[in-house]
Amino acid sequence: MKYLFGDKVDRNISSQVFLALLVVMFAVGGIDFLFVVLNELSDISDIYNLNELLSYSAMSMPYRLFDLTAYFSLIGVIFGLGVLSDNGELIGARILGKSYISIAISAFKPVFILILIGILASEFFIPNLSQTAEENRLIKLEGSSARNSYWTETDKGLVTFKAVPEKDKVEGLSLYEFNSANKVIRIINSKDATFKFKKWQINNPEVIFIDESKRDNIYSLDNLSFLGSDGDFSFLLSPKYLSLTDLYNQIELSSSKYRKNQLSLEFWRKILQPFITLSLVLLALGFLFGPLRDINSGQRIIFGIGIAFTVDLTQKLLGSISVVSSIPPFLAVLLPILIIGFLGFFLLRKVR
Repeated sequence: MKYLFGDKVDRNISSQVFLALLVVMFAVGGIDFLFVVLNELSDISDIYNLNELLSYSAMSMPYRLFDLTAYFSLIGVIFGLGVLSDNGELIGARILGKSYISIAISAFKPVFILILIGILASEFFIPNLSQTAEENRLIKLEGSSARNSYWTETDKGLVTFKAVPEKDKVEGLSLYEFNSANKVIRIINSKDATFKFKKWQINNPEVIFIDESKRDNIYSLDNLSFLGSDGDFSFLLSPKYLSLTDLYNQIELSSSKYRKNQLSLEFWRKILQPFITLSLVLLALGFLFGPLRDINSGQRIIFGIGIAFTVDLTQKLLGSISVVSSIPPFLAVLLPILIIGFLGFFLLRKVR
């Protein structure tokens, strides 16, 4: 246990940084939630009421928090170690024989836990929750018009559905079956359908017969196949809401270069997020033990926010350029990491 958590001094540093991360996360998350609510107020109506608005804002927060993990970590480390420095505890740790590397490792432990939670959430929890939030919002805002629905071809006719809250579930399903003369002979409506055991299961279908001669020919709806989807509607979802597994699969299947670049950019952003977090923490440590050593905590936090804003803007700019140009998305994501990591390493090397 000692090798995992360290001695009392190490645990004190880790706990202080952990508390700072929580404070920063709740503070920035709360401000971000408020801005989301204020931004949505212009769309409020009888259908998209205040309860729906707050529900959407709350359900969209896990993704937004995950997307800001690296910047939480940067500001949290600067804040946590800054408080220890102002209280003289870092000097005490140095007197007790702790090296800057040992202090850095203790500070990174809670960041590593945050990274791990974020990776697991982005793979198993965040995609479906975020997609459900977006689809429910669109339904409330756009209504049930056929113009605002999804349309696709099947082995039995045309299918329209209002929402895809999850990659293996559709809501507001209507199937139009045609005869050889391309006339509608039957309409099947259902509240929802789910893809289980490699086939679609339509729940409580309502059948409307247009051609009475087909009344006795009711086929099983369990084998309904959506062409091109194989039961997986992740190709309709926004890339930022897809898990790493779905992103990888969609990159292989996508025929559109623009869509492929979007998917690749999001894939590398997610897979390299731990490294951007590590590079930012390294930069924070370099400044804390070097140029920012003698200034107060408030100034350090403002400096950290400035760095976070600059890095985020640079990443988004390079990402947007890579989607519409020949610059590989991998390079667009990796370049800021290398620059920040090199600067952090350079500053730490100068620390004595």
